[in-house]
Amino acid sequence: MDINEAIRTRRSIRRYKPDPVSRGVLAEIVETCRWAGSAMNTQPWEFAILGGEVMKELKNRLFEKLESRAPEELEFSNGMPLPELYSQRAAENRAASDGYHFPPGTESVEEKKRAHFMIGARVHEAPNAIIIYTDKHVLNWPWGLISMGIMVQTVCLAALAHGLGTCVMGGPVARPNVLRELLGIPQSKAILNAIAIGYPDFEARINNFPRPRVPLESWVHWHGF
Repeated sequence: MDINEAIRTRRSIRRYKPDPVSRGVLAEIVETCRWAGSAMNTQPWEFAILGGEVMKELKNRLFEKLESRAPEELEFSNGMPLPELYSQRAAENRAASDGYHFPPGTESVEEKKRAHFMIGARVHEAPNAIIIYTDKHVLNWPWGLISMGIMVQTVCLAALAHGLGTCVMGGPVARPNVLRELLGIPQSKAILNAIAIGYPDFEARINNFPRPRVPLESWVHWHGF
């Protein structure tokens, strides 16, 4: 798979086969990710790579938090509210998603939406996850945050090369105390992303949801051509 195909093929995977990803494969992905670019070559990231019983425990704790309706504990601004244009796109995507998963005539829609949501709380039942964190000072350094974004995309593309799917998630990050307690991440670190990773279950309807994109002319502006 060449890089153009990889970028176009990558999608958020929200249902996985139960097969765990081996430490060897994850190590190969991490080795590739070493070469991700970063501002001034600062390489400001750290990884916690989860599998086995630790991953099961994380799923259980996150599920319990959501089931009990415990308030979120996000440690940094999530940038909300969004500008109207982006809020509109998000709302349209949500409406399309609901229409796809729960078409007219679906019984017990609210109950099914809740079940769908709770699976997401369990990291979409992925067998593995990568938690990406950095020093809290990076939160005030835009170029550092851009560097973290470069790393996140690098993980997703490197995983694809091994036949793996990923989903970049904010939910687990909203429970930083769960992650700190389970993984020993110190308070001096900002937990920015959780990436679910595993072998995709493409028979699951959710993994075949269309991925619309806005027209190029709505966001590409050419100058001097």
